[in-house]
Amino acid sequence: MIDASGAVGLKHWQGRLSRQKSEKWIEDIIEQVRNNQLKIPEDSAAYVIAWHRDLDGQLLNKHTAAVELINIIRPIVAIARYITFAALALYEHPECQQKLPNSEENEYYEWFVQEVRRFYPFFPFTAAIVRQDFDWQGYHFSQGRKVLLDLYGTNHDPQIWENPEAFEPERFRHWNGSQFNFIPQGGGDYYTNHRCAGEWITIKVMKVTLNFLTQALEYNLPEQNLAISLSKMPTIPKSGFVISNVRYKL
Repeated sequence: MIDASGAVGLKHWQGRLSRQKSEKWIEDIIEQVRNNQLKIPEDSAAYVIAWHRDLDGQLLNKHTAAVELINIIRPIVAIARYITFAALALYEHPECQQKLPNSEENEYYEWFVQEVRRFYPFFPFTAAIVRQDFDWQGYHFSQGRKVLLDLYGTNHDPQIWENPEAFEPERFRHWNGSQFNFIPQGGGDYYTNHRCAGEWITIKVMKVTLNFLTQALEYNLPEQNLAISLSKMPTIPKSGFVISNVRYKL
């Protein structure tokens, strides 16, 4: 579902089919939980969603419950690409790794994670349909027109970012926090606009993972192809990010 989300043609429809199959699979799990055929922890997401009731006191229909459960699983799979890019950034910029302290609460972790999200390509754009005619900065947007917001291009725009093709976490030391110049997961406000509501969880997960990779583990990087294709989005290094001889630090 993630790999085909930015594709067109056959691959796009394969992604849709994968979603349908996943929803059917999770619907069966929801039904098994409700029929006590499958015993799972009561504090698990599957249990909570299976037994959640709406404002009228009714259980969610099976399909809605399945979609809500997938909405928890799918983003974790999606941001695994950001985790991969974070590991790649550590390898490509070892001088940055030396600046990461023991605690992920340190501000440098925030800068590093934000620069990973700005620098590396995750998703090319978000799409929307104009609800009503309006004009903006000399452009007319007519009702029904499809519009694309260029995420990667905005995050690499030299009019916004100084030296945008350089990996420099320190640039976020003085970032103004704008909702419109840094948009790896959509622009605007996530309450009312087309911005991912899980962005803040993504940042936290990346910071914790960075701390684990740098403070708890040692590993080797075997020879592999770490090239990134910008003709494929969402993209990932050609070989993924393969590590070997993994060991805990003493």
